Amino acid sequence: MGIIESWMKRSRHDEETQKDLFAAGAQLQLLQAATRVSERGHRLAAARLLRAGTIRFHPWPEGETALDQLERTQARETLHSLQVAVESRYTAVDAARLSAALERLGDTSGALGWAHAAIEEDPCNPEGYLAIARGYLRRFRRDEDAVAGLQALRYLTKACQLHAGHGECLRSLAMLLLLLRAPSAAAKVMRPIIRATPSDPLVLALESLAAVIPPENTSNVQELFLRWETGAAPIHNNDATGVIPAPDGFSVWELDGSRALTACSATADQGHELKESLSVLAGSLVQATARIGLGQIGRVTVRSSDGVLIGLAEGDGIIFSHSDRPSTEASLSRWLESDRGREQRR
Repeated sequence: MGIIESWMKRSRHDEETQKDLFAAGAQLQLLQAATRVSERGHRLAAARLLRAGTIRFHPWPEGETALDQLERTQARETLHSLQVAVESRYTAVDAARLSAALERLGDTSGALGWAHAAIEEDPCNPEGYLAIARGYLRRFRRDEDAVAGLQALRYLTKACQLHAGHGECLRSLAMLLLLLRAPSAAAKVMRPIIRATPSDPLVLALESLAAVIPPENTSNVQELFLRWETGAAPIHNNDATGVIPAPDGFSVWELDGSRALTACSATADQGHELKESLSVLAGSLVQATARIGLGQIGRVTVRSSDGVLIGLAEGDGIIFSHSDRPSTEASLSRWLESDRGREQRR
């Protein structure tokens, strides 16, 4: 750590020069700078600089290739000592470090096994959760796998709960949020690490990337994932919302293919939180059924002691109907399957 710390403690001029490496179009300069640092024998610092570049300029194939080669070399060189450390003292941190090295060498099952071993050894230590999150986050970035992204979010959230000020957890969580095009949410996560390590190249990269992404208009992480997957955000226009004639006791909402609310019954809740929740539900159902090879959604029913909700695919959208009384499910279903006065409404 001494090499990295001394490399990061630079003069104001050096800090400004380093910021220039993360300006738009500076990929070549950053790659050259990382090469010079590596040639001076500071490979950990070079890897950190390249990792920052792959965050700022994602996707950046040249940087990803250089970083992959450097990290694999480091993993091979340290693998034996990490294995010895695990055998001799076996702490959660040692197991997590071995997991990270195996993951970089392509041993996914071994990496996952040691990460879980770290969690089992010390469930209150964030390192095991962070090791698992790194693997999922890498898959999310590489394969654009939304399920891997959600898993990364799950483990990063747990790690941050266990150690609120853990720099690596916060940097990884901020990176995930920026990949989801959520700079406002990422900025909140970055505040403590900006105060603690303002010259860290990873922090500089995150700040630079956040500055060029338009602010999001939702704080719902599931909604952010759907916007990332579909490339579109629903736009709910209350002035243009149609009215669905519905029997007393039924609340009805109709969402179009963009997951925007287009019509609802007169007594239905139109609050922002509910509209966004229905939008997330519709998008999740559509994305999930296609992802697991089931094609398009047809119908879904959700029951509880507080009522029943039935969703029915309609054209390229979904209509949801809810009743507070579970006993009315049959009549709600019949009404939903009827024409519901659509000719008069449209």
